[in-house]
This record gives sequence, C-alpha cells and structure tokens, in this order.
Amino acid sequence: MSKEIIFIYNAKSGVWNGILDSLHKLSSPETYPCELCQLTYGLTSMNWEWKSYLRTLPYKVTFLHLDELGSSIPKVQFPAALLKRRNGYELLISKEEMKSCKDVKDLIILLNSKFVD
Repeated sequence: MSKEIIFIYNAKSGVWNGILDSLHKLSSPETYPCELCQLTYGLTSMNWEWKSYLRTLPYKVTFLHLDELGSSIPKVQFPAALLKRRNGYELLISKEEMKSCKDVKDLIILLNSKFVD
C-alpha cells in the first residue's frame, strides 16, 4: 500500500490518560479537546460503525497520540487526519473540519468527500 491515512488524536497515549480522558468526556464534554475521540469513541471502545467503515478503506490506517508523533509529522492543529504519500504528508481533515461533524456519520461523509480523486 503506497498511501496511508494517519489519524492523530489530541490526547496522550496510555491507560491512565485514557481513564482521565473518559472522565473528562463524561464530566465536561464541551471542553474536551479531541473531536476525533468524541466522534469515534465511547467511554472505553471505538464506535462499531467507525471501526467497520475503516475496514472498507483501500488505505492503511494508523492512529497516533500526541506523545507518539515523529518529527516528520507536519505541525498542524490536532486532532487531524493526514494522508501519507511517498513524497510526504497532506492534511486530509483539519481540526476545524472535525469540529464541524456532529457525529461519526458526518465524519464518514467528510472523509468520503476527500477521496474524489
């Protein structure tokens, strides 16, 4: 596969951080900083519709947290989705675009609209 979609959460990795994030989403969802997490995760697991959709994509799909980013990842506002090609990265979905999605269905529609090439 020559192309890869990299989804980057605006959150740190690890069990403890996951617990803290879940508590934040429960107690104050309007201030939670990761729209990607809000749209694609419940309290403990990935949304089944999102998970099923990802399996249909003809791309390798990778998820990264802020503390897992390498120096080659472009500096953009997170969360974001990047398309990795042989010659570099392209911003596929910006933080603002994710913020405009009301639910996972909107995110799927948005992502599908990016593949009209």
